[in-house]
Amino acid sequence: MANKNGYDIEMSYVVAPGETLKEVAEELGLSHKDLAERLGITPKTISKIVNGTAPITPETALKLERVLGISSNFWNQLELNYREKLTEIEAEAKLKDEIEILKEYIPYNEIANAGFVPKTRNLKEKVENTLNYFGYSSLKIFIESVNDNQLLAGAYRIKEVDKVNKLALLAWIRAGELEAQEIEAEIFSKEKLKNSLSELRNLTLQSNPSIFIPKLQKICASFGVKVVFIPEVKGSKVCGLTRWLTPKPQAIIQLSLRYKSNDNLWFTFFHELGHILKHNKIPFYTSSNEYIDSIEEQEADEFSANTLIPRDSYNDFVEQGCFTRNSICNFAEMISIHPGIVLGRLQKEKYVQWNQYNDLKTWYSWK
Repeated sequence: MANKNGYDIEMSYVVAPGETLKEVAEELGLSHKDLAERLGITPKTISKIVNGTAPITPETALKLERVLGISSNFWNQLELNYREKLTEIEAEAKLKDEIEILKEYIPYNEIANAGFVPKTRNLKEKVENTLNYFGYSSLKIFIESVNDNQLLAGAYRIKEVDKVNKLALLAWIRAGELEAQEIEAEIFSKEKLKNSLSELRNLTLQSNPSIFIPKLQKICASFGVKVVFIPEVKGSKVCGLTRWLTPKPQAIIQLSLRYKSNDNLWFTFFHELGHILKHNKIPFYTSSNEYIDSIEEQEADEFSANTLIPRDSYNDFVEQGCFTRNSICNFAEMISIHPGIVLGRLQKEKYVQWNQYNDLKTWYSWK
């Protein structure tokens, strides 16, 4: 870049602006004191600029143009390039730290296999994808937030909590959160929920998810509950989650189809509804028999079991002691429930072996 004094200063490389200023001043025979006087600033400020601890401001750049004959655009661009380079260097150092955090804590491949983030081998892309997915500016901040995350409170009711990958669980929760944002729902109404139980129970007779899921979501949205189906992330060990939203009084029921059969699906769904109806607004997780027994879990189990299969009808059937395929199907038809749900109850209570009649159930898989 040429100027009126004949200097030809290249701008293709990044250099501390103060170094360039020092060189130009020396070529012109100007001391720091002389330059400060001509610019109308203190010698201390000149020293800071030369040492790189103070920037060349646009105002100073205009003064330098008048004093040194080198355009203000040059000084401004030199300063901009320098600051951008410093930011780059800081970002590279930060990236190294972020990659180490990624390697130590983030189950990226499991999250990618669930379809929540793109599959890649590039570590920088993994960091960026993880930050974008969870909505954080750094993995350090994200990891520090995990121990204080109230949504994980329910996970500590698992019998073997050390086997739960908290980050896998949070990834699964996040997917449900994002999907729930797309669902419009009314304000929560316990009365509407109770009045909808029969209609919801009737959906168990429908085996096709593409038919019953939209109906289920629509009914639940009418009483303020958003229902989302999210594939399990390996290590999360979760079948279902109930959580409350703010500021609107609404809830989310999130289901993973972990065991992929209709009896487990519907039992988990009504179990979560039981938590919504009966318990305080805290998160509850469901994961088969892996959770510590508690009054809340027992109440939710009982609500689900008796909503699906009325207690008196079930007791009468069990007392007969006949658990053939035909008797199970006839009983299911009599109480208007899917036979797979009756079978699942009988298997759980050990009236029928786990490997018997499983063709009566409907099995699902994620596509």
